[in-house]
Amino acid sequence: MNAREALEDMVWQFAYRGVKGRRLALGTGGLSALERAFDALGWDDPHYVVAKGQVCEVQGCLSWLTQGRIWGEVYVSLCSEHGMNAHSGQAAPRFRRWVIVREKQRDSITRILPQGAKW
Repeated sequence: MNAREALEDMVWQFAYRGVKGRRLALGTGGLSALERAFDALGWDDPHYVVAKGQVCEVQGCLSWLTQGRIWGEVYVSLCSEHGMNAHSGQAAPRFRRWVIVREKQRDSITRILPQGAKW
């Protein structure tokens, strides 16, 4: 791992997560250490991120992921609100298209995704 990768890992761990203009973003929150890290990485504040892999997998939700769980017949990554809904037994909502594509690749017996599965 080089210094840039280490700095990115630290920023991802400590930066503020939010949504701006319906896009997921990392921000400094005015903290000088994060501001310097963003500058060193050449990132704007806020720094917009690719939603896939970071956003709740409920269709239409723009909240950051906090947990993964089975909901109905599907394993999904969820925000805290939808995680509570799943935990309380509410009916599963519609999920993002990539969730359906991913879940169709699971082995019907083991429920394991194949190595290198793409979605």
